[in-house]
Amino acid sequence: MTNLARRLLNFQLYLLLLALVCVLGLPAPRAFAQSGPGITSPATGSSVQGSVPLRGTASNDSFARYELYFKQEPSGDESYIWFAGNTAQVFDGELGTWHTGDLPAGTYTLRLRIVRPDGNYGEFFARDLRVNLEAPTPTPTETPAGPTATPIPIETPTPITQPTPVVVSVEQPALAEPTPTPALVALNSGGGNTGDSQAAAAGNSQTVQSANESGAGNAITRELGAAISLDRLGERFFTGARWAVGAFLLVFAIFAAKWLLQWVLARVR
Repeated sequence: MTNLARRLLNFQLYLLLLALVCVLGLPAPRAFAQSGPGITSPATGSSVQGSVPLRGTASNDSFARYELYFKQEPSGDESYIWFAGNTAQVFDGELGTWHTGDLPAGTYTLRLRIVRPDGNYGEFFARDLRVNLEAPTPTPTETPAGPTATPIPIETPTPITQPTPVVVSVEQPALAEPTPTPALVALNSGGGNTGDSQAAAAGNSQTVQSANESGAGNAITRELGAAISLDRLGERFFTGARWAVGAFLLVFAIFAAKWLLQWVLARVR
């Protein structure tokens, strides 16, 4: 093999290596595209107290800063109080610390606001946070009674007929009949009806609370679903672009090597 053929072969290998480097070197989609922005800890419905670290993701393709707020429920949106923020994006890390030691006991809501350079923003929430409250005691579940045992019938023996005894009548003096004592009747003041009313009221309260928690969960699911769908679209776009550039470079390298080989062979002849 001549030196010219060797150089041509080395040149082809360099072109193929360059094409592979370009394909593998394209930037991959960001890691936060799988999780999406929001507060992951403390989760909705948690009980917290003291200094609470907040974790989550605060990022956007067009990002200026993020802000953290809290408010006590029930109250309007104008009651939110700012307590932390930053101009650096956070990917599944610590967003800030919420100091709850001086707050009155009650239910609170956290808000994460991601602000874009044009002034627009997106908001994400962690709701129903019990601050400085005891965790609710779970209601014990009554264990159903087991099956009732069926009694086994026992045969009763037939009594043997006894001879009739001879009765001798003896006159006894008449005794005074005792005066009957009236039976005491315990009156029920209707306590059973009161217990039934209290049980019904407790059931209605649990039904309303379950409906409220279900509505809050549906709102958060819709917000996270919208963020995840946009991130998946961006990930597929980057993947398609990377494969298209790699294929183009590979085809270009093949055609360039072929043209160079023809040119060298023409010169040799």
